[in-house]
Amino acid sequence: MSFIYPIGLLGLIGIPVIIIIYILQSKYTEQTVNSTYIWHLSEKFMKRKNPLSGITGLISLLLQLLMVAVISLAIARPIFTLKNAAYDYCFILDTSSSMMTNEKGGTRMELAKDEIVDLINDAKDGSSYTLICVSNEATTIFEDLTDKKSAVSYVEKIDADQTHAKDEITLSVAQKAFDENTSSRLYFITDKSYSTHKNINVIDVGTPERENYSILGVTYEHYNGRLTAKADIMSHLSNKAIELGLYIDGELKSTITQNVNRAEETEATIFADCESFSEFTVKIMNSDSYALDNEQSFYNVKSDKSYSVLIVSETGFFFKAVIDALVDSKIDIVDPDDYESVTEEYGLYIFDSYEPSTLPDGAVWLVNADSSIPNSGFSVRTKVEIPSGDTIQKSNSTATNVRKLLRGVSNDEIYITNYVKYSGMYLNFHTLYSYDSTPLIFAGSNGLGNRQVVFGFDLHSSDFALTTDFIILARNLLEYSFPDVVDETSYTVGDEALINIVANSSNFKVESPSGKDIYIDTDGATSTMLLEEVGTYTVSMMIAGRATTYKIYSSAHPEEGKLALNKDDFSLSGEATESKIDGRFDPIIILYSLIALLFIADWGVYLYEKYQLR
Repeated sequence: MSFIYPIGLLGLIGIPVIIIIYILQSKYTEQTVNSTYIWHLSEKFMKRKNPLSGITGLISLLLQLLMVAVISLAIARPIFTLKNAAYDYCFILDTSSSMMTNEKGGTRMELAKDEIVDLINDAKDGSSYTLICVSNEATTIFEDLTDKKSAVSYVEKIDADQTHAKDEITLSVAQKAFDENTSSRLYFITDKSYSTHKNINVIDVGTPERENYSILGVTYEHYNGRLTAKADIMSHLSNKAIELGLYIDGELKSTITQNVNRAEETEATIFADCESFSEFTVKIMNSDSYALDNEQSFYNVKSDKSYSVLIVSETGFFFKAVIDALVDSKIDIVDPDDYESVTEEYGLYIFDSYEPSTLPDGAVWLVNADSSIPNSGFSVRTKVEIPSGDTIQKSNSTATNVRKLLRGVSNDEIYITNYVKYSGMYLNFHTLYSYDSTPLIFAGSNGLGNRQVVFGFDLHSSDFALTTDFIILARNLLEYSFPDVVDETSYTVGDEALINIVANSSNFKVESPSGKDIYIDTDGATSTMLLEEVGTYTVSMMIAGRATTYKIYSSAHPEEGKLALNKDDFSLSGEATESKIDGRFDPIIILYSLIALLFIADWGVYLYEKYQLR
């Protein structure tokens, strides 16, 4: 036996104190009564009928001494060790999104937590408890915890997440837990059904007969004023007429009803007239037990995209005309002599036959730069004249970036009469056109980490600006210089979304569907973000002083919609051993009950002595 609070035994000092009080207290009492014949007769009768009247004081003393002793023991909290009476328990809890399915009596997660709480409460005192949650990753909630109340408190706070359960992670976690303690009582609480399992107890909290309808994927096209979406849908339990709705910019525009056979993927086409849109959603209108896979949304990143461009040139006609024709833009033109006084920030700076002393923080196009610029990524060697003119060569590189920048550009001949020869170029520059092996048009990142395009000749001394290829190349270069903050708007939960950190951007903020702020690294040119929730992520920032917002939709994993998953086997390698740990017995409840009984008994003796023995 041991004591949790041995200092409580100091209360035993009260025993001799009570004895001393009983020794020193006066036994004389004065009473006034009527001296009549009936009183004397009754007094004699009482003395004959109460033989314990002489020892009632002693009984009260003993009861009080026992009460002090038991109270002291209760405060000291004695614990009795029970050899080999308890177990180590390890609970592996499936927290994937299918555990949010509604069942009779609550969600599957609530039923799973009830199972764990019951196992903890039924376990012998002294047992230890470990809880590991698994979905797309494993998280240990507590380990080797022996206090039941604390363990139950932790379990009750757990919620299912919205990610997909990865079998390999669950099996690896379970195998590791078993290898560390082959005698532990190992439980896997899930909504998946396994036909066989070894060295682990599988508790299935799922009910196969749960109705669920899923959108497995959506493709769309927007053409000639009509938005057409094709959705792959499924009814997992029964044949069903599924109603689909198409919402455009938050307004229901169209509905259709599609007959779907049980567990059979079916394509449904829904459309609506739409000149333009910012976002649209395809949604199953029927209600079911698992709502996360009932809709998918898409966002048009081009719908609210505009540019701010500063052209530093004595004659910026070529660039202004082509940019105006290609994109929605704000274009300012300044004379080179006035550039140093410009204070406004722009997304793109075009320096036409002008070299700034320092490069701005933004995308840059350098045209016919004939003197070196710090951080430009190249140096100027000399300016070369071609008296009779000659053609330049388009790159035939198969590199992805080169093919993307030259997409749609033909092999038409481009004549120039002079060019600037550059050297010492960064390795991250991609050559698009060259002359006599000298790069003439190339693109990459400069020393400030911003995207940069270089034209090594004067457009006014070439026919390039008058060709169709110039317009096509300018379009590609604008897309390169103004990358979308998000390349895609539709993902599946568990994916990593790519975020482009564009020039002149600041105050980056990402908000999850639940309203949680997410930190992303904005030091590089790109950043990634793990999508752990189903719904819309909002990416907001300031770009060149303008508030800009992008949205990303993360849909539920299609496997999680299969609510009655039957799997073959969940077996752990190795042989289980039978080894118990010492349990414990805490008699605190018994001690409290004994204190109450002693108090009642002592009070009864007191009342008996006061009202019956006088």
